[in-house]
Amino acid sequence: MILNENSDKKIIPIAGGKGGVGKSVLSTNLSLLLAVNGKKTIVVDLDLGGSNLHTMLGIKNTNKGIGNFISDKSIAMEDLVIPTDYENLFLIPGDVLVYGLGEISFEEKKRIIKGLVELDADYIILDLGAGSSLNVIDFFLISNSGIVVTTPHMTSIMNAFGFLKNVAFRFLQRAFAENRVFTEYFDKAFLERHPGEQKPLKEMLEDLRSREPEAVEKAELFLEILQPKIIMNMAEDSGELSIAESLKDLTKRSLSIHSECLGMLFMDKQVSDALKERTPFIIQYPESVTAEGMDRMVRKIILSKRFPEMPLELDYYKDSFELAQIEAEIDEQAMVRQTNGGYSPEEIENLLKLVEQQQMRIKELETALGRSALGGSRGGILDQISGMSF
Repeated sequence: MILNENSDKKIIPIAGGKGGVGKSVLSTNLSLLLAVNGKKTIVVDLDLGGSNLHTMLGIKNTNKGIGNFISDKSIAMEDLVIPTDYENLFLIPGDVLVYGLGEISFEEKKRIIKGLVELDADYIILDLGAGSSLNVIDFFLISNSGIVVTTPHMTSIMNAFGFLKNVAFRFLQRAFAENRVFTEYFDKAFLERHPGEQKPLKEMLEDLRSREPEAVEKAELFLEILQPKIIMNMAEDSGELSIAESLKDLTKRSLSIHSECLGMLFMDKQVSDALKERTPFIIQYPESVTAEGMDRMVRKIILSKRFPEMPLELDYYKDSFELAQIEAEIDEQAMVRQTNGGYSPEEIENLLKLVEQQQMRIKELETALGRSALGGSRGGILDQISGMSF
């Protein structure tokens, strides 16, 4: 595992507990924003069996990718790096239609991980597959500061927690593979399939403390190393961020994992519009509220020289979630203005009719004022009328 805070090269996996939460859109646009800020960035499509980052970047599926790397041992990881249309941004394509890339062996995963770690870049962003397969979890554990993307829906939140739970178990399972007491205990726990009967990880460690006190203490220190970041995506109102905070509390209480919030993004039709155009969202709609939210997340990453440590000003808010709440409330107001600022063809036609009626009314007033025996400053009155906001 790469400890990002001790490394100049940051490897950031992006995962979601389920599909459809927007992780590929975020992987693409966050990578591009890092590149725009002068950071050499390689975005890697590790969604084996469902790769699509090349499409989001407008690149044809004709380049060698991870699929070829797995099937042909003579190919080096650096041979897969291709330039994009954007300065400082490079892509490693995914399976590129190579057949049979479901659950690959751990040896194949280790070879992929070794190749990724040796790449030359400031940031390496990994777009992982959906769900909690061992492929996804093992790639997420390449570094200690992956990003988990979720939506406010309860199923998405619970899937995100389930993903982090599997990450924690897999992490300890690999770390204590040589400890027979640990392996037997966890193997038995994994076989427990009855809902609600499996103990929280913290309680499991307490069960083991009397038999393996030093190992348990080491396990607790290991869990502190994991510092995942949460992005709440496709929100409809700022109050939904409290659901992400509940995920943080549950993760801390049950798994002893401390998570932080990178921010919240609102549901935005322009995101799907950009996908149809095969253009990164921040290129298509750079002035949008969502683009600003993504840029804010990237600034947090860049400003943190020891990421995943967050660059927080705790004199103004208590933690990353309170900061995200403040940002979300500002974005919510901006989204209302953004939504109301656009007019449909029917609305434009109605506005033109209204302007025409107002112009006719002004002419009537001009005629009436011109004939008026009361006199007065005709020009001054008309200046006032023309300056009014209709």
